[in-house]
Amino acid sequence: MNRVQAPVVRPFGHLDVPAEHIEILSNGLTLHVIEGGDQPVSRLTVVFEGGAAELGHEIVSSLLVSQMIEGTSSLTGDEIADILDYNGARTGVRPQSHHSVADLWFLNTRAAELMPLWGDCLVNPAYPDQALETARRRLLSAYMASREEVSALADEAFTELMYGPGHPLGRPQTAELIQEISTAQLRELHRQILCPERMHAFLSGKYDENVIDSVRAMLESIPATGRGFSIDILPMCPPAEATRVSVHKENAFQDAVMAGLATPGREHPDYVPLRLTIMALGGYFGSRLMANIREEKGLTYGISASLLGCREGAYMAIAAQCDGRYTDMVLTETAAEMRRMVSEPPVGEELMRLKLHAATSLAEILDTPAAIAGYYANRIFVGTPADYFEQQQQAIDALTSDKIAEMAAKYLIPENLSVVLAGQNH
Repeated sequence: MNRVQAPVVRPFGHLDVPAEHIEILSNGLTLHVIEGGDQPVSRLTVVFEGGAAELGHEIVSSLLVSQMIEGTSSLTGDEIADILDYNGARTGVRPQSHHSVADLWFLNTRAAELMPLWGDCLVNPAYPDQALETARRRLLSAYMASREEVSALADEAFTELMYGPGHPLGRPQTAELIQEISTAQLRELHRQILCPERMHAFLSGKYDENVIDSVRAMLESIPATGRGFSIDILPMCPPAEATRVSVHKENAFQDAVMAGLATPGREHPDYVPLRLTIMALGGYFGSRLMANIREEKGLTYGISASLLGCREGAYMAIAAQCDGRYTDMVLTETAAEMRRMVSEPPVGEELMRLKLHAATSLAEILDTPAAIAGYYANRIFVGTPADYFEQQQQAIDALTSDKIAEMAAKYLIPENLSVVLAGQNH
């Protein structure tokens, strides 16, 4: 390697997502298998239908799954922790809008020992009172700490604004919500959520047939104790006109700024090119907002823009923190950069950097079997189309300055921005 001469930068070329193998098990559960990697390690992701919208809040979804390993009808939480630790395994939970997710990372050589334990946790959780009380205290402590963070206050108000009044996915977290969660509630939700015909499992990694057999046997032993949850998609209802919301935080050192507007959803042909346009605006370190507001004017340490799409709709979100004296200037410069995307879209080296960043981010999906499984799982979680990877690849290849200007003129209209400000003077 010549460390004096910079490596040549060139396009990735055409990429393909490895195919998943789908199997419907005897109890109706859908198993997705993605093979890859170079180490004998796997991840098993179990997806229950019913998430933040159906259970009342993502905190309920998180506790429903995380408390499964705190004890079963035959093992205590400490015994389960010891077995997981001894076998080099770890667990995780990921609450989604309409699904609750449990992850297990494990060594392939330990699959036979771990699968019966994991099945016991999924099917027979005891939901002991003391474990839930400990979790509640931890959540309450984190919640009270978040009340001191202007970014958390602004994000909460902005999410509620974008989804609309009363929307189940815009519901803010409260101390009362955390305190009201009971073991009886979790047991009843677990009984209802355990419905293999409405469940999915994703096995990813460099596995062998023994691993698959152990996983399949465990999953097929899951009984149906309930009918699952009926998922009703309630479209988000953002403000029809630009709205400004103020959240006062006494003695705040900084302001948190959230701004955004409604956009077409994932099913719209403009969604992917608009996502790339918003990436050019504020989606990576070399973006327009970062170059102007952070690098040139020093108004904030960081500022970002992203396009957030789900089954309920989509919206652009811009987020930053700054000294309260500069808040109006941050908003003014943000609006100016949105207009400049129309009059002076990225060209030349800037356009090339944008396309390389977008292609690199896309290629990262192929880095690990778990990331590929996540790509397929997103079809269930947020409704990405079957050819979403190819759509993005084609949009990146075809992206031009004119296309960016077209998307910006059509959707990135500063006068339509709704803004949430959290801080001392709001």
